Formats: sequence, C-alpha cells, structure tokens
Amino acid sequence: MKRTTKLTPSNIDYLIKKYQTKLDNYPKIMKEIMEKLVNEMLDDVYPDTEIIPIKQNKGKTVSGIRNTNPKWTYHEYGTGVIGSQFPHVSEVLKKAGWKYDVNQHGESGWWYPTNESDPNPYKWRSTDGELHGWTKGLVAERCFYDALERAKERLPDIAEEIFNKYSEKGVD
Repeated sequence: MKRTTKLTPSNIDYLIKKYQTKLDNYPKIMKEIMEKLVNEMLDDVYPDTEIIPIKQNKGKTVSGIRNTNPKWTYHEYGTGVIGSQFPHVSEVLKKAGWKYDVNQHGESGWWYPTNESDPNPYKWRSTDGELHGWTKGLVAERCFYDALERAKERLPDIAEEIFNKYSEKGVD
C-alpha cells in the first residue's frame, strides 16, 4: 500500500501549529513527570523527607528528595563495625570519603546519648541522669538509594503515561 500526501500551505500550517503546541507543552509535561516521580520516591524513606522544589532552566527539569536531619545520613550509609560489614553500595559514597568505624571502636562498640523512645535495648543512665545507648554501629539502610533505583525503573512508564495524556492519539 502506497500512501501519498500533497503538501499545501494549509496542511503545512497545521503541522507547524501541531508541533509548536507539542513543543510548548514539553516544560509542562516534564514538570508533571517530575512531580509524579518525586512523589513516588517519598514512599518508604525516612521521616521528615521533603521534596526539593522543581526547577526548570534551559530545557532541564530538576527535582528530588532530601532530608537534612543528620541522624538519617547515618541510617542511610551505616556506621561502625556493623556498617563496614554491610556497607552502602554507592561508589559516590567511597569517593566522598565516607568511613566506617572512624574512631576504631571495633567490636567493643560505643555509648551514645539517647532517650526513652530509642528502641535499643542496651541502655544505661549516667550519674548526671543522662541516658546512653550502646552500639557497634548500623547497617546501611539505603532508603534514598533504593528510592533513586525505583525512580530510574519507573521513569519510562511514568513518562509514557504523561506523554500519552498530552498526545492527541495517545501514541506518538
């Protein structure tokens, strides 16, 4: 089957308008993709995690999630001799200089200030009344790492869904 089309000023004008409309919608589409993606990244991450506001500049759309509570940094990457046995998988972490068991407590572990809500069963109260918990460290929980991996996996499906929403036929 052979198909031919005659180009006329009116159908050229129509095609130009159609593609210009698509081009004009790209920033809106990219923002919507990013909104959906970062909202999904919030699943199963640390408390107090927030969305980094979406920024669009020169054809790029950027956003993400963050948590500024230092406690969750230690949970993400792990600490101590336990963390070194079950480290975070990020190569960036190594390049950034993250060290496990920096004070070389080893199997002896260390005491840290805590409160009653700490689930650690190993606690003692000092003579000045301060509560302490004992640990050999934390295994890397990798919640942010896992959220990023999920986002990479979900991006094609989310992008297709949003692009189809803006497409006249549902497929382009």
